[in-house]
Amino acid sequence: MASATTSFVLVFLLAVLAISATEGSYPVPVVPILKDQRSIDAHGNYNFAYSTGDGISRTEDGAQSYGQTSKGGFSYTSPEGVPVQIEFVADNGGFQPSGAVLPVAPPLPYKRVQQFNYRY
Repeated sequence: MASATTSFVLVFLLAVLAISATEGSYPVPVVPILKDQRSIDAHGNYNFAYSTGDGISRTEDGAQSYGQTSKGGFSYTSPEGVPVQIEFVADNGGFQPSGAVLPVAPPLPYKRVQQFNYRY
């Protein structure tokens, strides 16, 4: 009986030691929410916006108009310290982001001529 109690105490002490060793080794910063606005109506129209204390912000407006349409954007600072700002539209043409940090394809080395002969 004494060995079971001793084993329990030993396991308990090891668990407490493990918890106390990890405590404080990975500090989690608390980031305040500076703005949080949301609204939606009965017709499916909505908008929201939020911003945080570490410089992240996001906005979006959406509506039901022959399908869902949305437009908005977000911004933050990259780990390299570069400000990132993306604007987007999402509608029947798909998701269409734009921003200075997005890559752009190089121009084609030839002139594109559209020659499609569709026969139905």
